[in-house]
Amino acid sequence: MAITITQSPQIITPSDNPVTWVFESDQTAQVNFYFIVEVQIANPTTFATIERHKIFPEVGNVAHFDASSITERYASVNNRASNQVLPQVKINIIEYYNGSVGASTLSSASGVFKARLKKKAFINYNSTDYSLLSASGVKFMTFEPRGTIKVKQADLKYLTFINALSVAITSTYKTYTSVGTLVDTQSESLGSGYWNTFSVGIDRLETDLSLSFVGASYYTIEVTSSTGAMEVFRIDLDTSCIYSTATRVHFLNTLGGIDSYTFGLLTREKTEVESFGYERQFGNFNTSNQFVYDVKDGTVIDFLKTSSKSLEVTSDWMKENVQNWLSKELYMSPIVWTEEDAELYRCKVTNKSYDKKIQETDMLFQEIAKIELETETSVNV
Repeated sequence: MAITITQSPQIITPSDNPVTWVFESDQTAQVNFYFIVEVQIANPTTFATIERHKIFPEVGNVAHFDASSITERYASVNNRASNQVLPQVKINIIEYYNGSVGASTLSSASGVFKARLKKKAFINYNSTDYSLLSASGVKFMTFEPRGTIKVKQADLKYLTFINALSVAITSTYKTYTSVGTLVDTQSESLGSGYWNTFSVGIDRLETDLSLSFVGASYYTIEVTSSTGAMEVFRIDLDTSCIYSTATRVHFLNTLGGIDSYTFGLLTREKTEVESFGYERQFGNFNTSNQFVYDVKDGTVIDFLKTSSKSLEVTSDWMKENVQNWLSKELYMSPIVWTEEDAELYRCKVTNKSYDKKIQETDMLFQEIAKIELETETSVNV
């Protein structure tokens, strides 16, 4: 009696994409054979069985089990904090036939982070590209085109990475002049958590680390540990005009990180008002029990009003790769914030379609996003 696991999820994998094991048994010819799959979750290290599933062989003696409907519930959405827990999942596969239990096999564990990649990106996903293991050049959790990233002095900016081995992490910040001359270097500890989001905006680095930006044109973020190193991430200082109507948005991307973009050209605020009322009869009794008619009383009456505020934000001209990235990531994101006075306010982007712009035919690109904000209600009379 034997169960063999022939395919497993990657050691760290997105929670909402398939989290799939493939396994087989040499006892599938037995009467009433099926597999019992026990799903175990650890948050972060102690495993407990949370569900059991009956799985029948599909092709010969082979079956598969996808745990994504479970992991999507146990992985936490990025909350813009360092040292978030990275849940782990594994399965115990048990043979069952002739009315009794047979052999069992316990899989290895996979860490899951809250994300859902598009199908093509998931097929090409390699966990070693995004986890701080032995390799250098590990990527931050964003598809934002490198070499195009800019921030203004007061802009909030976040980066996210996975520390697979829970070892101590250091982040080093370096500022440079336009010709690449080093201005200043400062470092900080980022702890030893698995799932880390940290703030890399200019104001934060100046205030908390005393990093000098005097004469600087750009700066880099270098995250290292005893086991590996992240990519050298460059951010340019945006010294262009600041329009009073600019709006900066932050959003959960398909890798589970937090991306940011400033719609720098124009913001139009709109408010739609809805009335709830009725039409009453013309005329009524006065205090002397006489039925009188008075046009000042009116017949069309409101008892409640609601208003819905929204923004229509327009970007400045952008490059093709920036437009392609922004349209794919922002309009499908379920979590979006607008930035105001260094605070983030949850909102909703309501665009129902987007185009992938092509440099050869479209020439200049802009994006217009529609953002739904809060609803207000009047006094109820």
